[in-house]
Amino acid sequence: MAIEGKIVVPVPLAVSEAMAANDEHRETRPTDKIAFGEKVALGSGYLAIFYGNSGVKSLAIPVYQMVLGVNPAVLGLVLAIPRFWDALTDPVVGIISDNFHTRFGRRKPLIIVGALLQATAFGLIWMVPKGMSHASTIAYLVGTLLLFYTCFSIFSVPLMSLTYEMTPDYQERTRVSAFGGFFQKIGELTYSWTFWAANLAIFGTMLSGVRIIGWSIGIVVMGIVGMMPGIFVRERYYKKAAVQERVRLMPAFKAAFSNRAFTVLLGLTVCQVLAGMLASNIDYYLLVYNICGGDIVEGTKWKGILSSAYAVFGMAMIYPVNWMANRYGKRTTLSVIFGLVLVGSVAKWIVFTPGNPWKILFDPLLCSPVWTALAVLTPSMLADVCDDDELQHGLRREGMLGSLFSWIQKTGYALAFFGSGLVLNLIGFDASHGGMQSASTILGMRLTLAGSTALWSVIAIWLLAYYPLTKARAYDTRDKLEAHRGTL
Repeated sequence: MAIEGKIVVPVPLAVSEAMAANDEHRETRPTDKIAFGEKVALGSGYLAIFYGNSGVKSLAIPVYQMVLGVNPAVLGLVLAIPRFWDALTDPVVGIISDNFHTRFGRRKPLIIVGALLQATAFGLIWMVPKGMSHASTIAYLVGTLLLFYTCFSIFSVPLMSLTYEMTPDYQERTRVSAFGGFFQKIGELTYSWTFWAANLAIFGTMLSGVRIIGWSIGIVVMGIVGMMPGIFVRERYYKKAAVQERVRLMPAFKAAFSNRAFTVLLGLTVCQVLAGMLASNIDYYLLVYNICGGDIVEGTKWKGILSSAYAVFGMAMIYPVNWMANRYGKRTTLSVIFGLVLVGSVAKWIVFTPGNPWKILFDPLLCSPVWTALAVLTPSMLADVCDDDELQHGLRREGMLGSLFSWIQKTGYALAFFGSGLVLNLIGFDASHGGMQSASTILGMRLTLAGSTALWSVIAIWLLAYYPLTKARAYDTRDKLEAHRGTL
């Protein structure tokens, strides 16, 4: 029965207490387990998501700024525009995905179509005619970026929604999400080398190399790999969704932002993006101007080593994070790992100083686990939120919840891009001074890097204290849902 919009399922007290007592040790049912091949197919789609979020920037900055001469400030603004365009496209695609009913499912047809569209749009970004005016070049970039990110929304929102509904089991959801985290780490290891590959002599000119590499990424990663979830993954909730009332935009907005678990995850994500992107930019400047004395080439080499170390250490942490989350709960795992990041913030103050540059490897050792934990646990926790939303409102709307979360995340990236530039101006950074930056500027960089990381950790631990969906509550929610509408 429903009271004030919530589904209330009467469960005998003795049964309820027995279920609660066993929640911490409940095993995953065989019917809830996802086959290895399905997990791989689903996770591979996250390689395309990674390149959609990071691959464009890795090629656009050197190509449009260094080769085509677009003003850096204008380029920064242009790269941020699609993030705000997502505010429209992501929720629209989320609503369409939630209400899209075919015999193949709600998500799979959109994933396949989106993969094909984004593959083409990604390649077109790099087909800018050489010799156009500055204004025409910018207009071309804006147009192709808006086209690409519209197609990217058609692909990414249904894929993330499919991830949330892969299994109803609290523990198996984390195992499923781990595969997405693994493929994102593969993206981390490879994307920074794309521009280097475009400069190989076999391509003749840099622009020709970028076009070949760009189309290769578009066809192989965005297209072929992107279609894998739509072809090989089975949908499990679409039959239930086919008989529910239509998901509507404004009620879904209201429900999402009144859900405490959802708002806590949003808060974590905003802090993650702002602090993480700020740190990833400032540490580059410290490597060049503090550790390497203004040598850009040497500093860039160490930035590459640092980024690769983050990816390798992060990949190694996938299994420990998975194990810990299923043993002690997702909230507890994140709280412990953010405590490790707090220690890492102190290490940042020490290791980003002149001397043996190899000491910077202590940074990913302490701080990479949090990026793995967020990549693995956030989708799993959002799946728990979708169950909580269904318990309260009787609707499966993973598309809407996922699209709102995705948009907030992307907007944070855009704001962080501007924030790092603003901080550099405030602390008096001047590129013309090379390795002779003032002591106050270097101090400002160090304080920003260590301080933003420490502040992020403290806020995250505080927010997690208010996250209500414990392991026991997640299992209790599932029991109530299944008592009401049966198993899926």
